[in-house]
Amino acid sequence: MPANTVLRILHWNVHSWKDDGGQPSFAEVAAFIAGQDPDVVSLVEVSEPWAAPGRLPDLARQTGSAWVFSPAVELGGDAPERGYGNALLVRPALLAVQQWALTWPPRVYDGTEPSEARTVALARIPLGGGALWVGSTHLPSTRRDQRLAALSRLLDLTEKLDGPWLICGDFNEVPAGWLGPDRRGPGERVRVYPDPPQLSHPARFPVRAIDYGIASPGLAVTARVLDAPGSDHLPVLIQVN
Repeated sequence: MPANTVLRILHWNVHSWKDDGGQPSFAEVAAFIAGQDPDVVSLVEVSEPWAAPGRLPDLARQTGSAWVFSPAVELGGDAPERGYGNALLVRPALLAVQQWALTWPPRVYDGTEPSEARTVALARIPLGGGALWVGSTHLPSTRRDQRLAALSRLLDLTEKLDGPWLICGDFNEVPAGWLGPDRRGPGERVRVYPDPPQLSHPARFPVRAIDYGIASPGLAVTARVLDAPGSDHLPVLIQVN
């Protein structure tokens, strides 16, 4: 089967499968994702139980995808019962999977943001005659010093990837807040999509452009924020040609 030459990537902060009013929203989220027919889905704020039926396997079956769950923290005290973090749904062949740590909290997760580890999940998939790294991440919202440190580490790590990459996220920082006009140096080492940025949070009356994709130069990418129910964030649809 030939590799994809066009990839549709949907990114969404799914708010632990709850809408902006705190009500369960998995059915709405699943229906919307299926309707967009994406090749890859990046999900953050995913809460999944261990060794029990969860939402990700259901969503993977509905979309004909493999699923990768990369929890940043474990929930449930001394005997963790579930994980919380980033996930990827992937329809093309999975060539490799890895996770990188972006922050190292000084204590075990206790329900507070300063103690929540932050990571990026990455999957390598075929694209044309080569391959593309696709990632999913979610960064701190209240501690800007931690957020900027995580963003700096993320940029440093992307320079070590073997080949083109595109990382989706709820970055909790507008692009202009951490990427200068030169996009980190000669030749624009990082590009942002949508370009220009589009508002995505809060979902009902968005005022912040914090959900987007960053990519290595050389990729032909278009992106837009979509209007959808089911979360306190709006999803972003990204297409790589």
